[in-house]
Amino acid sequence: MGWLRGNRERRSGWVGELPPWWRRWPGNAISLVAVLAVVAGALVWILRPDPPVDTSCAEGVVRVEGVCVGLTDGSYHFDEKNLGPLFERIKAENDTVDEESAKKGGVSHVGIVYLMSMVPDAKDTNTPDSVRHELQGAYTAQMEANHTNKYGDTPKIKLLLGHLGNGAAQADTTLEQIRLRTAPERIVAVAGLGTSTRATEGVIRRITAPPAEKGLQLAAVGSVLTADTLSKVPGLVRVAPVNSDEASAAAAFLRQKENVRKRVLVVQDQRADDHYTKTLGDRFLAALPPERLAAKTEKYDSSQAGVATAFKTRMSTICAAKPDVVYFAGRGIDLPRFLAPLKDRPCANDRPVLVISGDDASQTAQAAGFQDIKDTLRDGNVRLVYTGLAHPGSWKLRPTAYPGAAKPSFGEGGRFRTTFKEEALDDGQAIMGHDAVLTAVAGIRLVAENSVNNNGAVSGSEVIQIWGSLHGTEAVQGASGLISLGSDGSPERKAVPIIEIGKDGSVSTLAVSAQGGSPLTTKDVTG
Repeated sequence: MGWLRGNRERRSGWVGELPPWWRRWPGNAISLVAVLAVVAGALVWILRPDPPVDTSCAEGVVRVEGVCVGLTDGSYHFDEKNLGPLFERIKAENDTVDEESAKKGGVSHVGIVYLMSMVPDAKDTNTPDSVRHELQGAYTAQMEANHTNKYGDTPKIKLLLGHLGNGAAQADTTLEQIRLRTAPERIVAVAGLGTSTRATEGVIRRITAPPAEKGLQLAAVGSVLTADTLSKVPGLVRVAPVNSDEASAAAAFLRQKENVRKRVLVVQDQRADDHYTKTLGDRFLAALPPERLAAKTEKYDSSQAGVATAFKTRMSTICAAKPDVVYFAGRGIDLPRFLAPLKDRPCANDRPVLVISGDDASQTAQAAGFQDIKDTLRDGNVRLVYTGLAHPGSWKLRPTAYPGAAKPSFGEGGRFRTTFKEEALDDGQAIMGHDAVLTAVAGIRLVAENSVNNNGAVSGSEVIQIWGSLHGTEAVQGASGLISLGSDGSPERKAVPIIEIGKDGSVSTLAVSAQGGSPLTTKDVTG
């Protein structure tokens, strides 16, 4: 049993005292404590929760996916170089409204949000110039509403600026900022709203829907929204002619004596999420007699890569169809890609081609590919005409279609010309931005004037209700023409200028048309 007793002794020795090799290193205990302390510290550092990330860019403006979006009174500029000086002007006017409203017995005010993607990316159909022009027009309307008696005098208007960004998460953030500031800023309407896409429709529905449907219940005014499908959105009105009106105007242009025998080929973008291109092409085909068509519609998809290559490969097909006219139902950003190979088509010497497009072509003069367009037009075998939304040349051609006090704001000595001396009106964006805000002002002040409580208070819901009254004698006399709203919120027989881009890049109005051929005049709405 000696071996067992020895083992027990050895075991008890290991338990009760340090092993011999450890006793030879008296500093090891201290070292162990130090190592354990370092390890513990490292674990605390590694496993610690991340500190909260500051996503704030400014009051009401939040960084989402690397982009600052949200709502501002002009304090934050979104794009310093392009929008900074303009936003400073808007901020100053908003401060003036606040100061006057805060005085004892001061006038009431409401807020209108101008909402759009204010910093367009390379894929956007807007350009920085068109964004700036549209907001300059909105500011002009604010100033005219607050400092003249042309459109009544109360309530005063604060113009707030909302940047939607270029994605769903960014748009969600901006809509939430509008919700948070609706009560303190007395917001009752949202204007602008961008272009006719599926995403835009979703944003508008959230703006106009009641709180029970998780909406903001604010009135909405589209500045350049033309897709007919948007007429289904409750609470939305528009100041631009819809695509069926543009298509009718283009068809009327092709019935003119010099064009009546010309055969037409339609080239249409079939991108699924773009209401503009789909309704533009479909409505034109419905407006044109089938016997005028040279061939079946040529389609492409701008959501896929290789658009320029697709256009180049279609030139032989176009030559085989022998059209005199090509109706381009696509975005302006794709026009240079189409026109460049059209200039060099195999049959270029056989006959000239007239290209007609919709209002988005107005963006081409400010886009990167405009030099390509001028190169194409300079050869003379291609002409480019489009149905626009507004152009100053139309005022002289059809003066009865443009009555009222808005037009002088853009003439010599008018507020826009004196404030923005270096800016052009050729793209029509400033005029449309102005008319969108002017229409909101007309609705707001009509509510205030006829308020049952006679306290001048206005709500978004009341403005939505009053949209149905802005027709006939209450039609808005916009700089882009009379805006007499139909039951679907679209302007009836809105003036449509037919505009040509010349060989030198100049822009001129050829005619003014409308649904049915003749635009609305004062005589039409007053009886």
